[in-house]
Amino acid sequence: MNLSQRSAAAAAGVPHRYLTIVETSDARIGTNLELVDFYTAAGIELLGEAAIGSEISRAGARWSAPASPDVGEAGKAAFHVEDTRVSFRAARALVNKGQAEIAELAGLSRATVKSLESGKVWEESHRTLLTFYQNAGVEFVGWGDPVTNGYFGIGVRWASKASGRECPPHPAPP
Repeated sequence: MNLSQRSAAAAAGVPHRYLTIVETSDARIGTNLELVDFYTAAGIELLGEAAIGSEISRAGARWSAPASPDVGEAGKAAFHVEDTRVSFRAARALVNKGQAEIAELAGLSRATVKSLESGKVWEESHRTLLTFYQNAGVEFVGWGDPVTNGYFGIGVRWASKASGRECPPHPAPP
């Protein structure tokens, strides 16, 4: 294109310093890859759908899971298993809010939110918090296994825009 960094940044509508960082620093890419490796080694899958020219959509994370519920007991033993079908703690992290703020927005007490995040199941409060997160655009993922009485692949991601919910935009890098 034969453009200076300053001209390219202006044409792309991004600050010049962002373009300089991206073009001259392997550190950010290296750090991101190290973080991906860390989470993968810990059994976490990072979720998202990407296309060139578009923002990443449906971002989230979940525990790695067997490819199918039909995998035998030995195959399931290699994966993290949860006792509950949803992770309210992961949902709160996805929406980037504290327990007190979630409690106020959902109409629950902070103690109730804390208890639900630790795995307590009070049907009405559970349903209230689940509905709150779903209305905020959070999709809960994972599946239950009647053989082990556990849940695999538990996590959260932003719901698709086609679902009618608005997903908040992801902040631009500093």
